[in-house]
Amino acid sequence: MKVLRFLFRSFFLTAHIGVAILFLLSAVSDRISPASFPLFAYLGLGFPLFCLCNVAFTIYWLFLHEWRFIWIGLLAFVLGWEQVKLYFPVHAPVEEIPKEQTIKLLTYNIMSFAYKEHTQAHPNPIIEYIAHSDADIVCLQEYAEDTHANYLTKRKIYRALKMYPYRSIIYLTKSNRLRSGIAVFSKFPIEKSQRIEYDSEFNGSSMHFIRLPGDKKLLLVNNHLESFKLTTEDRTRYASFLKGSGTEDLEYLKGSLQQKLGTAFKIRAAQAQKVAEVVQKTESDYVIVCGDFNDTPISYAHHTLQQGLVDAFSESGRGMGISYHQNCFWFRIDHVLHSKNMKSLNCTVDDIADSDHYPVWCYLQLK
Repeated sequence: MKVLRFLFRSFFLTAHIGVAILFLLSAVSDRISPASFPLFAYLGLGFPLFCLCNVAFTIYWLFLHEWRFIWIGLLAFVLGWEQVKLYFPVHAPVEEIPKEQTIKLLTYNIMSFAYKEHTQAHPNPIIEYIAHSDADIVCLQEYAEDTHANYLTKRKIYRALKMYPYRSIIYLTKSNRLRSGIAVFSKFPIEKSQRIEYDSEFNGSSMHFIRLPGDKKLLLVNNHLESFKLTTEDRTRYASFLKGSGTEDLEYLKGSLQQKLGTAFKIRAAQAQKVAEVVQKTESDYVIVCGDFNDTPISYAHHTLQQGLVDAFSESGRGMGISYHQNCFWFRIDHVLHSKNMKSLNCTVDDIADSDHYPVWCYLQLK
């Protein structure tokens, strides 16, 4: 019996040490470019899993009164605490938002307005959500419009969102009648807009100079960084694998997902570096970098873009803040970063499921 107990203890101790090491490696993985060491990008994706396992092992030792082993989990958490706070923030909501010197920002990957029309009889749910959001600035990714009058045209969109007199659309693709890209709708004057140049076939970033009350200049960067380009089959097989369907899906995923994820990690690294370079060189009173990064809080892209900025959800959000929710892919990949002379309040991932992303909004108090 003692031998069996020793073997069990040795097994769990070894497993916990392994998990603690993986947890710490994943916590620092966002410092290492996927272009140099792609493996660390995958470790970053596993951060919440390693974190959960570390908690489970620590509770296990606590339950067995094995005090000498509890330090493994506690030490790992102490060393990785900043990343834990970034990924799993816990903040109480602010009941009264200051009206003075405060703006509301909304960022939303709208999946081409859910491919729906907008009529009086059948209003588009995404357009309706934006119109009633009371946001001062709206950043959209996967914005799309049709040039045919029977479908969702720019004119219909502008009319429905007439509370935003200032608009800027950066078209990334044009095909026959359809145009798509990234867009900004604002209640404040947009003085200048331009695309940030980097290599991408369908994705992109744009910078906008917005004149805020008090004659302050805001640099707003709207991003839709490189996606993994997963097909319907990729997503279906991944969901099937998680449900334990067998090894066929695993073999397929090892080939398809590894290639697509690895390529996208490297492309996003270069894109994030370019955007960060532009932000650092541009003078303004305030800075907001937001949008669909297609990467989690523990990623090289997020870490690169966050240099000198604050993550709004980490500062004022609650929980994991999952913003992408399809086919068993649940990640926070939509972000709001802001300069340190702003303070975020009540950063929220809203519960509206008309797109494959949830909208993210927050109040930003200007200091």
